[in-house]
Amino acid sequence: MGGALSPTQAARLLGVLLRRPVTLGTFPPRMAVGYLLREVLEEGEVSRDELLRRVERFARVAVLRPDGYLAWTRTGRTQQKAAPVEWRDGAFRAGPFELGRFYVSNGFVFQLADERLAPVEGSVFVEVYDDADYVGRTLDGAEAAFVKLALSIGHFFTYPLDSIASLKNLPAGVAALIESSPEYFERFRYMTRGEQVQAIAELATNLLVTTGTATGTTRTITGALAGAEATVPVLSLSARGALAIERVAVPVGRAAAVLGGGPGATLILHRANTAAPGAGPSKGPGQWGPAKESMKPPARRYQEQITGHGADEAYWVGGMSAAEGGVKFDGFKDGVLLEAKGPNYANKFEDSLEPRFWFANSGAAEMVKQAQRQIESVRGMGIPIEWHVAEAKVAEAIELLFERNQVSEIRVVHTPPL
Repeated sequence: MGGALSPTQAARLLGVLLRRPVTLGTFPPRMAVGYLLREVLEEGEVSRDELLRRVERFARVAVLRPDGYLAWTRTGRTQQKAAPVEWRDGAFRAGPFELGRFYVSNGFVFQLADERLAPVEGSVFVEVYDDADYVGRTLDGAEAAFVKLALSIGHFFTYPLDSIASLKNLPAGVAALIESSPEYFERFRYMTRGEQVQAIAELATNLLVTTGTATGTTRTITGALAGAEATVPVLSLSARGALAIERVAVPVGRAAAVLGGGPGATLILHRANTAAPGAGPSKGPGQWGPAKESMKPPARRYQEQITGHGADEAYWVGGMSAAEGGVKFDGFKDGVLLEAKGPNYANKFEDSLEPRFWFANSGAAEMVKQAQRQIESVRGMGIPIEWHVAEAKVAEAIELLFERNQVSEIRVVHTPPL
């Protein structure tokens, strides 16, 4: 990490944590790490010494775990039983405690902590005591945190969740994530009740450890929140349910769900796929120009299906050719940069989704490089990128390829040819 931790590094670390499973034992420390990283995102670069000083604040800080126990953030050690967790008054609660909040102890009582981890005056919740129930402690390092949360979700969950309107009773942050990814929702709506409960619990757990809350409020982005040049952390959800976070410059006027527990605010952008009545074409980051490539008829037809534009032209960002420093996309529509991968890729991947040996270091490696070029060409602009893939197996293979190479900013979509 060197001598200091920058906001860019903090965002990357949050992204790495999103790909790691959360157990009951790691839930409390992950809450603390998420808080520390959000502080850096909001306040700017911090030195190593300052970061260590901030870590010390958690010495007497505890959180409520999804299984209803209070545990210490520094060690993950279980302290005592609170109550069963339930969804109540818009939050996951156990007695007077709430998931996602920090509680500071003076050794005798727990008090609610404010945004600087100082005790809130008059907020005594419960006495600190040594819990003799060792059964809960045996779970610390093993069971996934979302399993316990799923038990609470099952009590208020109304099945089926097969429309956007049906998501309204879920935690607002979870609903916003699912709604922001039509490709994921298409999978989610056909899951069984048990699968949907598990998916909701996993998303809620990741939101809690990353943002400090599973709820959020819908707001229109203003200059005060986004700033003329400032970037903010934005969460996105892939078709396979993988969460990613990136700092982007969000255009003023864009609608978003704002999540924040403690320092910083994390956004889930509402999908901007329809223009306002009477509005002209969206102003994009580049322009159309000659594609300068030949394609077989099936690939040409598929690209035109996806982009709604003639295949003889491509959408260039940063220049009208690679020689000029430009990066090519197949299209730009409804505020989204598009790449089309047509038929005849399936034979390049094994049934296990691994690239065949003769394709791994050539075509597959080039796909990763192409994706990285595209991401860098619009980094910080808040413009989504989608790769539409004709074959379901290939879409899954590309998603797996991207995950292994930490390419999290591109949404992969299986769109069958017409």
